[in-house]
Amino acid sequence: MKKLKLILVEDHLLVRKGIRSVINEDDRFDIIGEYSDAESLIDNLENEMPNLIFMDISLPGMNGMRATGKIKSMHPEVRVVILSMFTEIEYIQQCLDFDVSGYLVKGSTTNDFKMALDAFYDNKSFFSGEIHQKVVDSYRNIKKNIKVKKDVKITSREQEILNNLVNGLTNSQIADVLFISERTVEAHRANIMKKMQANNAAELITKAFRLGLVK
Repeated sequence: MKKLKLILVEDHLLVRKGIRSVINEDDRFDIIGEYSDAESLIDNLENEMPNLIFMDISLPGMNGMRATGKIKSMHPEVRVVILSMFTEIEYIQQCLDFDVSGYLVKGSTTNDFKMALDAFYDNKSFFSGEIHQKVVDSYRNIKKNIKVKKDVKITSREQEILNNLVNGLTNSQIADVLFISERTVEAHRANIMKKMQANNAAELITKAFRLGLVK
């Protein structure tokens, strides 16, 4: 049976011991190194080339996400699994951008870790349940926004007015710039807000950026 070489990067000794104890029960994995900071790992990586790295996000010095990006750029074949207490979608998306193989929430059950190890040994990914759900929800929101963008049909004149609104111009100033009446600007603005289902200027601008209608 082939063993996978694993490195554990975690600055909290008790957490590291807990994870190590679970991994040591699985004879498919061999822990070849443990580090409390990312710099030490990167300095020694060439000498201890692993198949898999368990990487904490919150580390002294270089954080886990930056370290993951550096490792993947140097050795894309090395698989990285994120360990973290953070469950915000922003963290998850950044980690996914680095092509991580998994995201385990600290405090997950022993059974979750064992299921994760099964997946990693079979060269599959594994995400803790709540992380998986947030990824799914984020994807659904993206698809929803794409649909909304397709449904929003604004004219070239409305686009000009929208661009100027985003740049902070008032109705009067937009009228002067476009050589039209202020009443015409107000009418176009009302149409834009109706099409984008915005209740005020702030919501209009926020939705415009989110839908990619302005940059």
